[in-house]
Amino acid sequence: MMKTSLMQQLKLGNDYVKLWPERAELARYFSQYQAVVACRFTKRYCLPLALVVMFVPIMSFGSEYLNSSSVYALFIASLPVQALLFMAKQSKQTLPPSLENWYKQGVERIQQHGEGTPQVKFKVVKPSFMDLAKLLDYSYKTMKH
Repeated sequence: MMKTSLMQQLKLGNDYVKLWPERAELARYFSQYQAVVACRFTKRYCLPLALVVMFVPIMSFGSEYLNSSSVYALFIASLPVQALLFMAKQSKQTLPPSLENWYKQGVERIQQHGEGTPQVKFKVVKPSFMDLAKLLDYSYKTMKH
């Protein structure tokens, strides 16, 4: 198996998170969507929170809190990286049989609509969670619900 660099994994995780449509109803059908929402949250709020955790104790109580506040801030700042690595790992996993059947039915529906050939190539053999995200993204952007 080919090893991927840390930066490639972070990019893959970020691409996976970006592909999922921001639709609240997806949480009812896909447990993975909760992880995507959590990842988006960490990307948006953890770095500013880390800065607050770093500087508020130092500004309020002095430099003797530098060590402990640095450790907490570093941990909080690392959460988006951890979340993206988790998303990269999840994106490569093959779909379980129930989701795989649902995915294949969705691909068939898109092909039957006859809107020409979609720009996105949908994998039919051993689809992954990344393929599921591509299908959902494509269907929400192009099809009328």
